[in-house]
Amino acid sequence: MSDFFRRLCAATPGRWRSFFVCCACICAYPQLAHGFDSLLHHVRLEPALANVFRDVDAYADVQDGFLIGTGSERVRHLPDGRLSIERVRHYTSVRRSDTQAVAKLPEPWEATASILLEPTLRLIRADTKLNFKRSGDSAFRDYKLSEKHAWLFESDRSLLRSVDAGRRLQLQTFQHGKLHKQDTYDYPGDAIPLEVVGMFLAVAVQRGVDRFDFNLLVPGGDIHGVRSEVTRTRDLRRFAAEYHVPRQRLVTAEPLALVDMRLASPIKYLFYPHHFYMAFSTTHADELAMMWGGDPDTNLQAFRRERTPLQRSP
Repeated sequence: MSDFFRRLCAATPGRWRSFFVCCACICAYPQLAHGFDSLLHHVRLEPALANVFRDVDAYADVQDGFLIGTGSERVRHLPDGRLSIERVRHYTSVRRSDTQAVAKLPEPWEATASILLEPTLRLIRADTKLNFKRSGDSAFRDYKLSEKHAWLFESDRSLLRSVDAGRRLQLQTFQHGKLHKQDTYDYPGDAIPLEVVGMFLAVAVQRGVDRFDFNLLVPGGDIHGVRSEVTRTRDLRRFAAEYHVPRQRLVTAEPLALVDMRLASPIKYLFYPHHFYMAFSTTHADELAMMWGGDPDTNLQAFRRERTPLQRSP
């Protein structure tokens, strides 16, 4: 996920990311807001945090800014206790940023991410590969994706991995197998990388932590404060009033735990007054049912279509 989804959110202010994502566009002062406890005060880096998650295959309809298609996620526990996550985005359509018209891509685009976590959910590695084809320039007659979103083709792989005994992260980007850029930055114990935010939110829901802040660590090393509140409800319509979210998705048979996130800094919130939402099952907290948010004009959204729990290997 890493650099691709960071750039995607920067281009469409609105990271599946895959928490999904959208959170990467948050630009807040890193100090936590008064009156909200740190999430990591409630959710310590325990050796068995990964056990909150089942071995599953999940599928969703997704819209990552101007890219539209489907997504899948495979979660597996490894024999040594580490957690493996395989994420795939299969984009079949694209939306123009000027007219909002949608067209089918001549060839599907794909983004894949292979993520490895410690049993504590600390990030070990995130390897993202992109297969974006320049034939997409013909989707519209007078609108070339390679010109409007040139960054899409700057690199085709990013590798984020922990170094220095897990105290730092190293981010490398590649183009056609050649190293394009490299950066190394701190990985504090109280920061949550963008790639695993959704996992920690699921743990918060499972443990009934309903008001909290967390420090979001985005690719490149910036740390931003995020304020979060959880509402348990079957009717999500008031949270999606500004967004083009299918209304049939917003009234559910079972209550969902909706995590409402926004900038922790009041000053920054004045300049970016948008929210990001992730809704989890109240019976299986590791099950992300839907997500949306960011800039209403270019928001990201994903809706679960199917989830298949698997029997965990002994």
